[in-house]
Amino acid sequence: MDLSIKSGEGMLNIRVGAIIKDKYGYCFHYDKKRDYYALIGGRVKYYESSDSAIKREIKEELGIQCDNIHFLSTIQNFFEYESTSYHEILFIYDVTIEESLNDLNIPHNQKIDYVSVKLSDIPEINLLPEKAKEIILKKIDVQPLFINRGKSK
Repeated sequence: MDLSIKSGEGMLNIRVGAIIKDKYGYCFHYDKKRDYYALIGGRVKYYESSDSAIKREIKEELGIQCDNIHFLSTIQNFFEYESTSYHEILFIYDVTIEESLNDLNIPHNQKIDYVSVKLSDIPEINLLPEKAKEIILKKIDVQPLFINRGKSK
């Protein structure tokens, strides 16, 4: 069961996300409908550690086993999405893969694309959460916890 709890006031999500570097850039998923990029990852399951969750999510989404992960930070996000208030706790991991994202056999998805973005192009993309972009661009020192009160999607 995913650690996503609905209450009368909104949703609480416990998630993991990876800042993944491949041969050519940084790997994200791109939401075709809403026109934004996001870290590859997903919800933590009940009684699952965040490091196990990110390994599982990378395997599910990219089809590769990835044991070379390093914890970076935790971001506490507050945002509105489809008229619902979210309180999200996001564990961020740093991952480097030997393969190019383009070389992986990723099944086609109607809603999202998996893309590799050159570092020089990251300032121009709409990457959520915005703190992830700041971490990648080294505009802030990585700290154990960030609190991010974001815009609505």
